[in-house]
Formats: sequence, C-alpha cells, structure tokens
Amino acid sequence: MFKGAITIFGLVIFLFSCTAHVATQPSSPPPVPPQPVLLPDLTILDLSLSEKGRVEVVISNIGKGPAPYGAGSLAIYVDGLLKWKDSLRTLPDQSFLEPGGTSRYTTPVELAGRHEVRAVLDKEEKTVEENKLSNVFPKVLGKEKSEASPLLSDLRITDIFLNPQRKLSVTIANTGNSPLPLKVGSLKIFVDGLPRGSYPLESFSDQPFLPPKGSVTFSTPVTLFGRHEILARVEVTNEGKEPDEERNNLKKILDGPPVGPDIMVEDLDLTEDLELMITLSNAGEVDLRKGAIFQIQVLVNGQKISEFDHFISEVLKANLGNRYVVAPPYQVGIAGISKVKVSISPEISSDDICLENNVLEKTFIIFPFKIGPRGGEEFSFSFSPPPHQGEGQTEKVRAVARWGGGSPSLMLSFKISRSLKGILTLSGRSPLKVEFPIPFEEHQKESAWRVLVTNLAGKRVEGHLIIQHP
Repeated sequence: MFKGAITIFGLVIFLFSCTAHVATQPSSPPPVPPQPVLLPDLTILDLSLSEKGRVEVVISNIGKGPAPYGAGSLAIYVDGLLKWKDSLRTLPDQSFLEPGGTSRYTTPVELAGRHEVRAVLDKEEKTVEENKLSNVFPKVLGKEKSEASPLLSDLRITDIFLNPQRKLSVTIANTGNSPLPLKVGSLKIFVDGLPRGSYPLESFSDQPFLPPKGSVTFSTPVTLFGRHEILARVEVTNEGKEPDEERNNLKKILDGPPVGPDIMVEDLDLTEDLELMITLSNAGEVDLRKGAIFQIQVLVNGQKISEFDHFISEVLKANLGNRYVVAPPYQVGIAGISKVKVSISPEISSDDICLENNVLEKTFIIFPFKIGPRGGEEFSFSFSPPPHQGEGQTEKVRAVARWGGGSPSLMLSFKISRSLKGILTLSGRSPLKVEFPIPFEEHQKESAWRVLVTNLAGKRVEGHLIIQHP
C-alpha cells in the first residue's frame, strides 16, 4: 500500500511539471495584415476654348496613387463624332500623373460656332483607377454664329445748352458702327413748340463725315432770353438710314439771360441818291423806351466813314413790332463795290441785353446802265455766302433797279452762271426790286450770278442796278 501511495504521488508530480512547462512556453506574434493598394483617379476638371478657338482640357489625378506613365489616351468628341485622339504620354506637362497634380493641355481641335464637346480619358482602360466614371467630361462650348449686322450710323442728341455767347448749342454723337455723311442730315430747333430754325449738318463742320463713336457740338444762331422749352431734332435722308431714330430727339428746359429789349441791325439799304440808310428793330420781349441813345459806327471797305450818337425818337416795339430807320447825320454815299459794316452799342446796357446781333455786314455792287430801245445789258457778280443762315431768316440776294426817262418798263432776269433756266424774272416801272433766298446748294462755295436788264420800252433809259448780298 505504501508503494502504491508513492506511485500516485510521483504521477501527480509528473503531471504538475508537465502543466507548468506548457504554461511557461512563449506565444507566437500575430500575422501582419496586407497593405492597401494606392490607386490613381484621373479626372477631367474642365473644358474651355483658347483665344484661337481650340479646345483646352484640364486633367488632374485626384486619387491617392500615381498613374503609370504612358498608359491610356485622351480623345475629343464634337457633337458625338471623334475629332482627335492621342496617347497621354504626348502631353508636354505630365504633372497630372502624380496625386493632386494638374495639367492644362490645348488640343488641335478648333471650334466654330456652338457645339457639344466630350473629353474621354483612357477609354481602353489600360490604367487601374479608383473611379472610371470621372474619365468622361461633356460640355457645350462656343457661341452661336450670328449674321453680320449691317453697318449703320446711329445718331443721338446727347446735350442741349447755351454757350458763353448765349447761342443754342447741340451735341450730337454717332453711336453706330458706320460713319454718317453730314450732307444727309439736318438739325431742327423748336422753341416752346414753335419751329425756330433748320440747319444742314454740313454747314456746321468742315468734316464730311461724323465717324463711329464720335461726337460734335454745333453752335446754332438761335439766341434765348428767359426760360424756354427746347426741342432739338436731327433728321436724315434715306441715305443715312439709322436703326433707332427715336434717339434723334432731345427736349430740355433752358434758362436764358433776363428778358429785355434786343436791338438789332435788321437791314441796310440805299436811297435814290445812293446814300446809306440803316434799319433797326427790337427782337426782344420788352419794348425799347423812347429817348434811348445808341452809338452807331459805319465802316466802308474796312475804313471808318461815320460814327455818331443817335437819340431814339420813338418806341421800338418788342418782337419785331416795328422798324426804325436811321440816316447818318453826314451822308454816306456808296459807289462801285462797297463792303459796308454797321455796328451799334447802347449807352445804357439794359437798353440792349444781347449784343451779338448788333453788327450787320452787306456788300453793295453799283452797276450804272444805259440801254437803248428794246435792248438789254447783262451784269455779273460772284460771292461766297456765310456757312449757315442767320436766326429766323434766310440769307438773300437783293437787286434794285432805278432809272429815269419817264419810267418806262424794264425787266430783270436772274440766272446762275451756265444755267439756262432763270431763277426769277420780274418787270415793272422804277424802282424795280427783286429779292430771293440763296439756294442751299450755293452755300459754302463761291457762286457766280448773272442779271439781265431788258428795256421793254421804245426809248433809251439810264439808271443804276444795285446788287446787295451777304
């Protein structure tokens, strides 16, 4: 029995040592997980057109791994049709291969007009990527073809104002894309709804055209006093047709100088003895009082012939209500060809608030004639009219024939040189007067005229033909 106990005890000791040996053995390390594969993700960020109209592509790698060099291609489709394709290795900037890299490439594909453009990367799928959906980028590029708009001028009145000389001035701009020939346009001025003047545009400028995007300011002869509503309008013929003629008008309220008398030298004439007479009138809106004193100066061919103070002996009514004739105290005789200039100035400034019309210049040509029975004599003269007509009146040529001998009938016929058609023909007894406006085509150029004096009677006549022009 003791031997059996010994045996059991030895077995227990063996089993315990085996258990302790197993518990003290070291454990093995855990397995290392596999590393993830970093893949590229080539993406087209944008499509655009270069200045020359070529398709530009922006390519970027938004993945975490680099893209392999030389793998894949770039293709451009226009309206569904393949226009160009090449390997990515041909791109000069390869920055797009690296993660976060971007490259811009201008393709040889040119666009004219508006089209749907589609850029495709690696259609052959030679590169393993995170997202193949970003390899296609569609976009509409270009503009619709527009028909070439016709070249037209487009006038616009931009301003109406009074210049320092109190003359109404108008600024006109050509906002079109074609020059405007000034000969096809005219400027019309309305004051308080009433027409005040019409002026050819070419009479204001030496330039034949108003260029595109150009402007010009015209100073008219219209003078304003007090507050008035002004309407300026430009009218053009069919030759100057415009896309928008509504802008050819401009209405504006302007305040002119204070209201008062406006004394002007209205006319110059000769007596039967060929002595000068001066006609004054009041263009203002207030009567000129009796007793006003004006200094009057007369120049003939640039030389001062007479200068005197004149006492106004009667009221000069406003708005050209009457005419007032002044004869120089020392007679001023006119002979041959005489350029006469008469100027006036008030002693008190309030008697004449506008001095711009205080001077008048006229040229007199005196032709003596002796014409036999049923005969005739022709006279010729030439002159250059001013650039444009004066305010409220048209420049005129006047002829007066005076003769004696019982006052038989004479006939006057005016003709433009080299013209077979008479402009005006008149017959009658002495004095015979003819007056007519200067045709527009004769403005701004020297014109030659002929006057035929015909004796309708059966006896000889002697007299003078007096021509008066601006």
